[in-house]
Amino acid sequence: MTHYDVFCYGEIGVDNIIQIPHLPTPELAAFPTADSYHIGGAAANTAVWLAGFGISVGLAGNAIGRDLYGNWLWEWLSQHRSLDLSLIERREDVTTPFCRAMVTPDGERTFLVFWYPQTPKTPLKASMLGGAQFVALDLYGGDERLEAARVAREAGAKTTVGDVIAPDHPALPLTDIATNSAAYIRETFPGVDVRQHARRLQAISKGIVITTDGPDEVYVVDAEGASFTVQPPAVQAVDATGAGDAFRAGLLYGLLQGRDLPHSVCWGVAAGALKVQRIGAASDLPSRDEVAALARTLEPRAAS
Repeated sequence: MTHYDVFCYGEIGVDNIIQIPHLPTPELAAFPTADSYHIGGAAANTAVWLAGFGISVGLAGNAIGRDLYGNWLWEWLSQHRSLDLSLIERREDVTTPFCRAMVTPDGERTFLVFWYPQTPKTPLKASMLGGAQFVALDLYGGDERLEAARVAREAGAKTTVGDVIAPDHPALPLTDIATNSAAYIRETFPGVDVRQHARRLQAISKGIVITTDGPDEVYVVDAEGASFTVQPPAVQAVDATGAGDAFRAGLLYGLLQGRDLPHSVCWGVAAGALKVQRIGAASDLPSRDEVAALARTLEPRAAS
């Protein structure tokens, strides 16, 4: 059986990044300045970043087609030697999911998502995990995501779950590391104090809760309830697509190398900061040395 350090489960698809000067409105058209195609989907993005760091990664989630986008995606993913694609279903009767991301000059993106909900999903089984220490899971699906969290927990793998922000979400008690977006929390729970919200989530999960906030401080509550922050470096963002996936990969890489949580978070912050300066979620990866050099400039600080 193939051995993995991390197994990524969830979205696999293609991103069409469309760069525009402003978002269109009913009365004001937007004229794109460029568009390009890239690896997409939270699971695929995270897997590619980890593979770029030299980590052995398994990947599964939704099926992909043998259509144009599916062929492109397979070719792109196959370039990463430590990424195992053997568990991805390729089917003639499937349209490969894709996302059109409209990206404005400040790097913010607005998504149009096609086919992910309808696409068949591969159930995660313990036999697929290959002894992975971590399972990175996104929740952009149905009941199979919750079952995947259960399978990972029963297999002894630590679950890293993105955007598990509802205190009553059934995946939260099965989450060892939650990586959440403050913007998503504020959109979902208007007026909430995101740090108090993180503490509420941690009291339920008993794990680690990490809240990223764009250029503002990353807030972390560890498994014992202690908290700290890391201030991201100032950068010129051109495309935030996949920034959370890069963060998650950097974090897991740090933990796999035996670094403590604060310095692993610095690795995640550095990966995310380098990612937003590039177009596409996982097409133009920085080197491991670049991430390491930037991580060394970051300083965790105790927080309340």
